[in-house]
Amino acid sequence: MTKKKNGRPLKLDGKRTRFIKARFTEEEYALLRNLWLSLGLKESDFLRQRLLISSAVSNKINAVEVLKHLNQIGAEIGRSGNNINQLARHANFLNKRGMLSAEIVLQFNTIFTDYISIFRGMERATRELLRLLKA
Repeated sequence: MTKKKNGRPLKLDGKRTRFIKARFTEEEYALLRNLWLSLGLKESDFLRQRLLISSAVSNKINAVEVLKHLNQIGAEIGRSGNNINQLARHANFLNKRGMLSAEIVLQFNTIFTDYISIFRGMERATRELLRLLKA
């Protein structure tokens, strides 16, 4: 009877077996360490990217920070949506009582059109940013 192996199967292709050694001064190491920590990467992943990917030198994006800011933007969009709903409710209330003027409707439609165009621009920019982060 053979003993069953437990754990993850061994990686056959693409296994990293070679090491590169380098010496740094304390200042150089501190600079590199701050970079990989600010980017949220492990030391080996950071060095591998810097050595193998030429565009990694110019792309210093901290994905965690970007996602935090995107969450804040999403919350702000939600708040603006709530404000629009409140305005629509108030307009319906005024309309039922015959107090809604055409001037107010025209002004609301103009502002709402501006809001929609800004929102679509933000959607495009967010999609582009997520594509860049994915690459």
